[in-house]
Amino acid sequence: MGNPFTDFAEANTPAAVKARQRATAKRRAKAEEKALQERDDLFRLWKQWRREQVEALLSGPHGTKAQELLGFLQTMSLSDGPRLIEFVRAAGWQHVDADTKFEILSLINTAITELRERAGLAPFDDGIPPDEEPTALVIIRELLR
Repeated sequence: MGNPFTDFAEANTPAAVKARQRATAKRRAKAEEKALQERDDLFRLWKQWRREQVEALLSGPHGTKAQELLGFLQTMSLSDGPRLIEFVRAAGWQHVDADTKFEILSLINTAITELRERAGLAPFDDGIPPDEEPTALVIIRELLR
């Protein structure tokens, strides 16, 4: 049994008003659908751009080192933070251009985030409070400045 007030209002609403309400609801639904489509299109384009960036890195002057890093990231576990820091330091990523540093840091961030999520942890843990040890990502980010 419904609310008697809303039942009364529904029964006594003129057909023209109901038609306008349906038209408004239809326009709103179309606008929401369009917004979702635009979001999906932008996300698809961003993913394509990211793939192109990684391909450019791998085919560029630092491609061999980048491929080695990707291999390490694919086999890395959550406890490999210190090894990752040493791997980045030994590869000399701190001496490359800013764009390459950004791509390397993006790859590392993505790998760590995926590892944490697979382990059921929060995607990010930057060790922000001053009493916490800095995480591997924070140390690498500082190393690449």
